[in-house]
Amino acid sequence: MPKDKKVQTKSTLRSMQEVTYQREFKKADRAGGYTDRGRK
Repeated sequence: MPKDKKVQTKSTLRSMQEVTYQREFKKADRAGGYTDRGRK
C-alpha cells in the first residue's frame, strides 16, 4: 500500500512540474521573441 501511495504522489508532482515547465517555457519563448517555429 505505501508503495502505491508513493507512486501516486510522484505522478502528481510530475504533472504539476510539467504545467510549471510549460508556463516557464511560454514565458521564455516570448522573452526570446520566439513563435511556433522556436525549437524547430
